Amino acid sequence: MLDHMTGGARIELDNLTKRYPGQDAPAVENVSMEIPAGELVVFVGPSGCGKTTTMKMINRLIEPTSGSIRIGGEDVLALPPDELRRHIGYVIQQIGLFPHLTIAENIALVPNLLRWPKAKIQARVDELLTLVGLDAGTYAGRYPKQLSGGQQQRVGVARALAADPPVMLMDEPFGATDPITRERLQNEFLRLQRELRKTIIFVTHDFEEAVKLGDRIAVLRERSRIAQYDTPARILANPADDYVASFVGGDATLKRLALITVAELRPRPGDAAGLPHVPGTATLRQALDVMVANAVQEVACDGGTLTFAEICAAAGRAVSGVR
Repeated sequence: MLDHMTGGARIELDNLTKRYPGQDAPAVENVSMEIPAGELVVFVGPSGCGKTTTMKMINRLIEPTSGSIRIGGEDVLALPPDELRRHIGYVIQQIGLFPHLTIAENIALVPNLLRWPKAKIQARVDELLTLVGLDAGTYAGRYPKQLSGGQQQRVGVARALAADPPVMLMDEPFGATDPITRERLQNEFLRLQRELRKTIIFVTHDFEEAVKLGDRIAVLRERSRIAQYDTPARILANPADDYVASFVGGDATLKRLALITVAELRPRPGDAAGLPHVPGTATLRQALDVMVANAVQEVACDGGTLTFAEICAAAGRAVSGVR
């Protein structure tokens, strides 16, 4: 069973198809792809293209009509659906916390189903609340209505991680939050993923979110047919066709800057006195935003300074180098 797996697990989809009775065209048609263990792969495409249906077939909330799904080499369609879902984390936009349960009880749902010892469950709840940036002593006994939307979404992520699943499925999890909260949640989630290295399928219609979060992006056409499946940098530099180019848009250079951190550029030593500061973990896109907001062409950063000209040069290198 999947419970022997730690970290992430490779996912293989082979000719995955879903046909609904009475419909001429399939909702999903012959999707084949491999998602490497420990990577975050984003499904992006217009509403109705089948991306959520494809994702829901992986944990069998929707049963495939044909094709195969393997997780860590194991045939998913041969497993009991309820047992399968206990080993796949699932996060949705609506969060889905039970209002009559405390935050601790919400997080403990799957460990309780798996009959973990109470002491182990308590320790796991405390660990996960800390991991998502919520103090266990403050939040464990509260109810969902006592938390903000952003805090509830963090609890949703913690609940999905509770049984340490090898795979997580995330369906527009930050889509219902305001832009500031959404960016904070994205940044927090990237931090978590760097630490945990789960195998994650993340559904969104927002291409900028896909570029920011994804190790790879699957740009999907109607019926989940794959228009391009590659790293964000390669898709930005070389869209496969006009359809993919329409997602990239006219600001591909700015999107590429979001793939490079200030620390990667290795800022040169310089006089940083009086300059606005950006951390080494910030992207060049964020550094450029700070320059524009402060009407300057240079910022201070860890170990030196960074100029507007250096950011422009880095964007050119990203285009020619394609990481």
